[in-house]
Amino acid sequence: MCKELEEIYNEGEQSGVQKGIQKGELKKARETVFALLEMGMPLEQITKAVKIPLTTVQSWIAETKF
Repeated sequence: MCKELEEIYNEGEQSGVQKGIQKGELKKARETVFALLEMGMPLEQITKAVKIPLTTVQSWIAETKF
């Protein structure tokens, strides 16, 4: 029984790590979007560079009132 609980715990821990990595990657993409905007890059090129959908980038911009 203890081994089974350990396996369940490890699976949960791994999924938490994956979520953390994804969250970090999204945060970095968002930072990159704003850096490229400040440099004057067109929105269409930015979305291609960061591989994030245009609607997501637009919502980020709207949230920060850039």
